[in-house]
Amino acid sequence: MAIQNAILKHALIIFLFILAILAENAFSQDCVYTSCPGLKQCCSRWGYCGTEEDYCGFFCFSGPCNIKGKSYGYDYNVDSGPRGKIETVITPALFDSIMSKVESNCSAKGFYTYKAFITAFKSFGAYKGKVAKREIAAIFAHFSFGSKGFCYKEETSPDKYCSKSKKYPCEPGKYYYGRGLLQSITWNEYYGAAGKHLGLPLLKDPDLVARSPEVAFRFAMWFWNRNVRPALYLGFGEITKRVDGRECSNWRRDGSKSKVKQYIEFCEMLGVTPDQGLDCF
Repeated sequence: MAIQNAILKHALIIFLFILAILAENAFSQDCVYTSCPGLKQCCSRWGYCGTEEDYCGFFCFSGPCNIKGKSYGYDYNVDSGPRGKIETVITPALFDSIMSKVESNCSAKGFYTYKAFITAFKSFGAYKGKVAKREIAAIFAHFSFGSKGFCYKEETSPDKYCSKSKKYPCEPGKYYYGRGLLQSITWNEYYGAAGKHLGLPLLKDPDLVARSPEVAFRFAMWFWNRNVRPALYLGFGEITKRVDGRECSNWRRDGSKSKVKQYIEFCEMLGVTPDQGLDCF
């Protein structure tokens, strides 16, 4: 009997050991969404955890990535190249030229102003000095795409986007659909977190994003600085995942309104070459 108990005990230990390994592997293979279990581990953009160059090098998605100062033979960094102060990179004349293309029947015609743009950008520390022209081109490409050519202030067919949250509970009668320049920003958690950071009552009054052009720019730039800017080194195609989700099933480089085409056009406007990381994998 004692021998049988010992056998069962050892079998159980082995089973639990194997189960732990499987659980860790399953966890590690989805780290893009769950992060890695170890503080020293990097998550590759393929979803695996590790500490070697394959994980912490060029293809590092999150964690203690080690790529600063490394080009790997490719020019993927959106935060490199010619720089300048935001008001000299985007002048009033250039801004007006961009907005002049907005159709007269657009609900946001005349809504997005240069004053609101400059004020909002300079409220973030990263844009008080010189900034990369590539990044500004990338921002405008996403802003244009997200608002359908600066045509809309909010989604045309909105849903409620309210989820249970103790920290950021939904306000009765309020919907948290996409508004402003990045209309992929939805749900009460994002409105609540943005409002807390910006010092604005966005949870109680989400429509403020569609009423104030300055708030619209600040709301979009809060998301950009929080979710997108840390990944500029990965290239334009990869940072797009941070804006519209991490899937590339609908990615297209061609087409008159594609993000890539708009990014290239904005780079041309600013007199800078786009990075080489235009594809989304």
